[in-house]
Amino acid sequence: MNEKINGNSRTITRSLLKKNGIRVRQFIPGRVRVQVVSCRQNTQNAFWMQKFMNRQVGVRRADVRALSGSVIILFDPCKTDFDSLIQAVLAQVSHPVAFPDDDPADAGGLACPGCLCGTHEDASFPTKARRVTWLSSVMIVALVRKWIFGLALAQNPLSFLGVAAMAGTVSLIKEAVRDTAEKKKITVKPFLAAGSVATIFMGEAFSAIQILWIYNVAELTEDYVAQRSRKAIRNILEVAPATAYVMRDGMEVETAVGDIRPDDVVAAHTGEKIPVDGTVLDGDALVDESTINGRSEAVFKEIGDKVYAGTIISQGTLFIRTVKTGQDTYLSGIMRMVEDCLSNKAPAEHKADELASRLLKIGLAATAATLGLTLDPLRALTVMLVMSCPCATVLAASSAITAALANAAKNSILIKGGLYLETVGKTDVYCFDKTGTLTQDLPRIMTIVGRTPSISEEMILSLAATAESHNQHPMARAILAEAGKRNLTVQAHAVCEFKAGRGVSCNIGCEEVVLVGNRQFMAEHEVDLRWFDKKAAAQRALGRTVIFVSRNGSATGMMGIANPIRPEAVDVLNYLKADGVKAIHLVTGDNKEVARTMMDIFPFDDCRAPLLPEEKAGRVAELQKDHRVVMVGDGVNDALALARADIGVAIGAGGAEVALEAADIALADANLEGLIKVRNLSHQTMKVIDQNHYFAITTDLGGAALGMLGMLSPVMAGMIHIFHTAGILFNSSRLLSWELPCKPMGLRAKDKAQQNKINAKTAIPSEKKEDQYELYR
Repeated sequence: MNEKINGNSRTITRSLLKKNGIRVRQFIPGRVRVQVVSCRQNTQNAFWMQKFMNRQVGVRRADVRALSGSVIILFDPCKTDFDSLIQAVLAQVSHPVAFPDDDPADAGGLACPGCLCGTHEDASFPTKARRVTWLSSVMIVALVRKWIFGLALAQNPLSFLGVAAMAGTVSLIKEAVRDTAEKKKITVKPFLAAGSVATIFMGEAFSAIQILWIYNVAELTEDYVAQRSRKAIRNILEVAPATAYVMRDGMEVETAVGDIRPDDVVAAHTGEKIPVDGTVLDGDALVDESTINGRSEAVFKEIGDKVYAGTIISQGTLFIRTVKTGQDTYLSGIMRMVEDCLSNKAPAEHKADELASRLLKIGLAATAATLGLTLDPLRALTVMLVMSCPCATVLAASSAITAALANAAKNSILIKGGLYLETVGKTDVYCFDKTGTLTQDLPRIMTIVGRTPSISEEMILSLAATAESHNQHPMARAILAEAGKRNLTVQAHAVCEFKAGRGVSCNIGCEEVVLVGNRQFMAEHEVDLRWFDKKAAAQRALGRTVIFVSRNGSATGMMGIANPIRPEAVDVLNYLKADGVKAIHLVTGDNKEVARTMMDIFPFDDCRAPLLPEEKAGRVAELQKDHRVVMVGDGVNDALALARADIGVAIGAGGAEVALEAADIALADANLEGLIKVRNLSHQTMKVIDQNHYFAITTDLGGAALGMLGMLSPVMAGMIHIFHTAGILFNSSRLLSWELPCKPMGLRAKDKAQQNKINAKTAIPSEKKEDQYELYR
């Protein structure tokens, strides 16, 4: 960079930048990175700098990293230049512009403005990493001196090791005082600090360094596993773009997402991500909502429909009135739920804390007894070193729970906390909703009826497929899929016109006009449907969507379209039965006839229908008198039952916001096999926790006994800590990559028979037998 930077209104020199704590680290066209001292380790200043720079003309995105003080600016060279950006940074540093209406704590991670995740890396993580690094360096230097060069180690308080140990103990003492003052209870840290100080003054500084190293490695490892959990969850969820187009005086103005406010009208076009939660004010479009519900099919949205941040416009244009932005959006709420889960302790974790507390008391008593019986301070110190650091006991449950939560997130399963992970493996009754839970989201043609016997199903389907060949609506895809299965030829057409939410018309050749749509669409084109009235009513009574086909103004045929049963549903329910679930109940709002048919297909022990939302919750409460109950549902009408159950499982993270909030576990990809995964993960986690507890207790008590007998030195006591802490962390880390084992072979024949039964029930019925078939939607 030149010695002088010629700005618009003043000359900026290196000395001026240095005086204000600003250093230019990188500059390439469209991107500049500077380091600002006042933003380093200062979340408030970093937040204000980020807000200020994102408001500058030509800035596409500004990121401020509070840990390092780096300000990274992406800009449009046609709208601004390097000089103007440096001027702005200098102006903010010299005369800070505060944003009192915004809370820096709600910045959502200063590294990603506009991000909906609401999370950022733990600011203490680098500090702990540096602390472990320098403690490791001190230990390596000491071991090299002793083992390689054979030199004696000076370990008194004024030696190199003594000073290093005291420096490390100071931070531990500060944490112990802060925890005691804030939590109003004694944690393990005061005992660790006391043991470290006592060890230093007894001339065993190297052992004190081992205590500090073990504690910091344990803390760092637990934080690392927690961050892996957060990252795994963030990989499930897409975030909003950094900028969006907001309507201002009839014009689309590019605006930073962080500056969008409720009631602003946002324009979103084909291929763009929706940046806010809101309602459609104008336009219509197909929206890909797979980022929040895992559905592969785009959903049609029109005026009045709700849309969510992070979803993508597949086709069309929407003008959206903003309802929620930033930290208030739906996806942000999911991330806050996940963040809370890491502090929502399971009973096993509370037991581990209680066990660690008891071990501390036993350790103090053992230390005092050793000193009183042997009058040997070195033996007493050895016992104290073993028993005063039950890190492994504390980590036995927490490390396993955190690793399991990360594993679940990797498999698109969001669990709100260890409490629910532990409980779900102990439940013995499952209740299932039907619509959207046991049935698929993608529709399928269930029946085809011609106007006269001479009009075949293939002719009706071919006409419908021709008209719908360029449509992306789910109903259109169902028609095209069935035509493909029957190897029908889709004819070429000249003109095609779509009417959102109603139907499509197309011209085949010069004379033939084909209409495909609902009753309203046919009425608009004056097509007489009276011949289909009774058959259409029968289809609607089964809950099917009725689509009519017309050719040259005359009704030709009718199709009943519905959502079939999920292919994995019967398999999952049979597996739950084999895994020890005592009873599986169906609680649905559908009519009794549909419910009875479901009883023939699924291994339900009981069925209640039709039920209102409060009646579903009442049924769950009734079962809870003698059992632990899991409720599985997807919609608003399931929210009460989800909240009332011991464990509520929401199918699809975007099915219904209120259902997700009420649930304890969400299967984000809407795959029922997640029920098997989470139940088995619960079993495996509890098994690992039991292994960890056994290992931690035996090494603690065994080491203390050896210390009391004089068979263990202080250094060896420290090595015991390293050994059992590392062993427990390694054992827990296996849960990060744990996979569900293959299903028992004994289930497969039964499941295949059940699936064949479903296929027979859900096949397209002939006109003579159509009344025998029920809808599963």
